[in-house]
Amino acid sequence: MIRKRGTIAPLLAVFSVSTGLCVHGQQLDTPKSVWDGVYSTEQATRGESLYGQYCSSCHGTALEGGEMAPPLAGGAFNANWNGLSLGDLLERTRVSMPQNSPGSLTRPQYVDILAFMLRSGNFPEGQKDLARETEVLKQIAFVSSKP
Repeated sequence: MIRKRGTIAPLLAVFSVSTGLCVHGQQLDTPKSVWDGVYSTEQATRGESLYGQYCSSCHGTALEGGEMAPPLAGGAFNANWNGLSLGDLLERTRVSMPQNSPGSLTRPQYVDILAFMLRSGNFPEGQKDLARETEVLKQIAFVSSKP
């Protein structure tokens, strides 16, 4: 095998730089959480109306829970969902609520209700609506305590 002097060093340099960029890019991809302002004011307002129509009779007007329904904001709720994702929360809600007709709302309606729940839990609002896609919502962690 014939090697030319000086050809390996430049290749190693290119490999090192490209590898460094990949590692650097991964470091910049910090996971999102509910503390990053992931829903808009308008979306939470739409969700409040929907919550009143479809959820409050069981979960209470202040999301405090009822005889047969758990609270949807506050300490117990936060403890139950801490460490999971908004995608998990959306899918659980979508397949089981409203109790008398699970899955009967549209995806945008479920997401708007989720935005209202976040506002009610005192998580910060942002500039954009919460995404509707479960895959995107799975990238947003439900973290009960502000980091």
